Amino acid sequence: MTRARSNPGLDKPSTIHRDPEAARGAGHAAAPPLSVSRIHLSTSDPDEMSPALARLCPGVALRPLKGAAFKCELGVATVGPVSFVTTDWVLGGRLDAATLRDRYALGLAGEGSRDTEVEVRSQRLSMAHGKRAILFVPERPVKIQMPAGGKGRSLTVLRSALEAHFAMLTGHAPREAILFEPDLDLTGGGGATLQGIVRSLREELERPALSPFVRPRFCDVLLTALVTIPRHADSHLLELAPPRVAPAVVRRAEEYIAIHAGEAITLADVVAAAGAPARSLQAAFRAARGVTPMGFLKIRRLELARHMLLAALPATTVADVAGAMGFRSAGRFSVEYRKHFRESPSETLSRRRPAERRRGAVR
Repeated sequence: MTRARSNPGLDKPSTIHRDPEAARGAGHAAAPPLSVSRIHLSTSDPDEMSPALARLCPGVALRPLKGAAFKCELGVATVGPVSFVTTDWVLGGRLDAATLRDRYALGLAGEGSRDTEVEVRSQRLSMAHGKRAILFVPERPVKIQMPAGGKGRSLTVLRSALEAHFAMLTGHAPREAILFEPDLDLTGGGGATLQGIVRSLREELERPALSPFVRPRFCDVLLTALVTIPRHADSHLLELAPPRVAPAVVRRAEEYIAIHAGEAITLADVVAAAGAPARSLQAAFRAARGVTPMGFLKIRRLELARHMLLAALPATTVADVAGAMGFRSAGRFSVEYRKHFRESPSETLSRRRPAERRRGAVR
């Protein structure tokens, strides 16, 4: 045994009422950068594995398969409200939960895994690699039988975070757990898109020098995908035309972005500062500025990057500036920069460096 650690539907949704003055401008601080914590546990003792699983999904009980020994390897990477979970059931196992309590979960089968039998709300379903996934909802019973050699590649999301994200998008706060249809087809359409987003964020977390800007943005994208792609009882709220908002809402969003563009802010931060649901703010922003709020944020960050390049020290590189402004790669940054300023960032940087050398010579 080895062990190592490191650091339902919406029932008459209620409208969110925000105080614009309380969230305005610099008064709404950006969330702190998201760090990643990791856990790894390999054990032949189900009593040791059970507490780790219960922390991921409170309410879950673990049992070995009848007449079989037990061995399982667990890996967890947590960023903000999202945990990516890897379980290799060497000798199989059974998970039962009367309720998942404070988590939503997306169950996926790993490559090479046998199909996994799942019972959700009296429906018998299966998880199959690249074909079928299962959505688990708080306050609903779950039974999962993992075969010997089964590989789980799943994620869990804090209930409070996912429901707050839904409210942020629509302006309606769910009074009960969001009742997703449990069976998700991964072979095409939205299911394939969601699986790709999950894979991309997992891969980003493995990058050793990941910009603090990237993790919140990917988490934002993931939460949006989770509440907009799978069908649920109130998907229609996402399909309604968003209510119109006053021009002052756009101005508040612009002011907030201008002040905080150099920080790891997300759409949720901008929405809180503006005091309007995300879909309404996005529609108003497109009408007034021709871009979304996050598109406006990207422009503002490009402008900040230009100031950094023009005031750069001799040792500064384009990659340094790209990373500081949250771009995933210097190449992507250069493409966006040239599109906006009609010159490459290296050309901007080269115009600054001779001036620095001349000043150094005068001294």
